[in-house]
Amino acid sequence: MTALIVDDDGRLTYVGADGCRRVIVGDSDLLQRLQQLRKQRGDEMEGGCGI
Repeated sequence: MTALIVDDDGRLTYVGADGCRRVIVGDSDLLQRLQQLRKQRGDEMEGGCGI
């Protein structure tokens, strides 16, 4: 597996062990909001998802 990458379309993705790229968050607005929440609350988010 590789590090998480935000692609040109604003989707959070990674490459699995099989070499296929997978989308974790496909909505760029949602990803942006999650990143904003993380900055506001520090490194921990409720539920421990670590996004």
